[in-house]
This record gives sequence, C-alpha cells and structure tokens, in this order.
Amino acid sequence: MSGGPAAQIKELIAKTLEKPPKPDVFPAQYQHKSSLQNAFLLGGQSAIAGAVVAGLRNALSGRNAGFMAPVGLFAAVGASFAMTESMVANHREADDPISAASGACAAGFLLGISTRSLPMALGTCGIMSGVMGMYKYTNGMGTRNPKPPAEQKFFKPSAVVEAVKHEE
Repeated sequence: MSGGPAAQIKELIAKTLEKPPKPDVFPAQYQHKSSLQNAFLLGGQSAIAGAVVAGLRNALSGRNAGFMAPVGLFAAVGASFAMTESMVANHREADDPISAASGACAAGFLLGISTRSLPMALGTCGIMSGVMGMYKYTNGMGTRNPKPPAEQKFFKPSAVVEAVKHEE
C-alpha cells in the first residue's frame, strides 16, 4: 500500500469488495483409489460370503460338495470387480458408471469362465456390466426423484376419497 491515505483507503475498499471465488465454481478433484486395497477388502468380504454360501450348501445338501471352491470363486469375483473398477476410475480420473460397468464385466467374465464356457462368460459380462452401469447411473435408484414421499405413490386416492377425508 503505497501512496497517500486516499490511495490506501481505495485499495482497502477494493480488496474488501472483491468477491472470493465460489468453491463450487471449480470442479471437484478426483481422489485416486488404492486398487490393491479395494481388491483385498472386497475380496475378503466376498470370501466371507462364499464361506456362508458353501456352508449352507453343504448343510442343506445330503453330501459334502466341497468348501473351498465357492469361497475362492466368491473372493476372486469380488477382488476382480474392485480392482478393475478402481483401476478404470483412476485411469479416467472419474468415478462414473463406466468404471462400475467395467468392474462388473470383469467379475461376470470370471463367473462365466468358471463354468468353462466362453458364451457364458461373455453373457454374464454383458448382463452384469449393464445392470451395474445402470445402477451407478441412477445413483442406486433412490436419489433422483425430487418429489416428496406423499407424491411418489403409484396409486393415488380418487377425488371421492379425498372429499370424504376433508368432510371428517
């Protein structure tokens, strides 16, 4: 602040009246995900689910069908989904439906290959990627509808029912 007192006051007023940039003007920065951490975390959770499924299958069937195959398959499918999704999201620097669909395609392909059938692998890849991509695109089917819950009902009461309610 150089100059006389009038110049200093003008500079102070100009600084005070400057509008700071709004935080929502700048796009949010993408935070990179750790691919290995996500793969190990979801693979472990999927292995637990596989252990439950294998235990139920062996308990409810009359014979012992094996325990480690479902556990390993569940763990591999979960880990491949998480690893592929986070790698694609990190590469594109966007967490969007494309990364979720690519992860689901990898998981579906692995499920199909476990049946030793390439058409099954391609089919499950396509179906799972379509379902997961649409799920991610619609934000989990829950947050796109701005209507209040009273207006979201499918069957609305008729005018007669409303008239009877207002008479009471």
